Amino acid sequence: MRALAVLVGAAVVVAAVDLTHKAVAISERGGAVLAHERSAVYAVGVAAICVAWAAAVAFLRAPGIALAAGLLVGGAAGNVVSLALWPSLAGVPNPLVSHGVAFNLADVSATLGLVLLVPAVVFFGVRHRDRLSEPLRLRG
Repeated sequence: MRALAVLVGAAVVVAAVDLTHKAVAISERGGAVLAHERSAVYAVGVAAICVAWAAAVAFLRAPGIALAAGLLVGGAAGNVVSLALWPSLAGVPNPLVSHGVAFNLADVSATLGLVLLVPAVVFFGVRHRDRLSEPLRLRG
């Protein structure tokens, strides 16, 4: 359960910081922020994938992987929730612009989570070689 707590904790913090940043940017600019168009199918699909991934990470019981996954899930959640919070925008608000590319803190977090996930999984695999061939057993 510790891994799930790490994942959920990181995801909640990331999503809250991202949504707060978007809200401040939107209010300061009177709603004039760039937006990346996303559909309802996207939102439902991302939510389903995040729930499934969180369950898989909880079964793995690896806090390092859970932290990286939490950054990624929090970024995804921030983008999905922003679609509901600002339906008048044409999609996900992207208040940051650098070198002609618009993005938001959720995008940064999701990317960072993905980058950190690779070494976390490799480290886990090396450290727990004996567990790699175990079948998945649900714990009661």
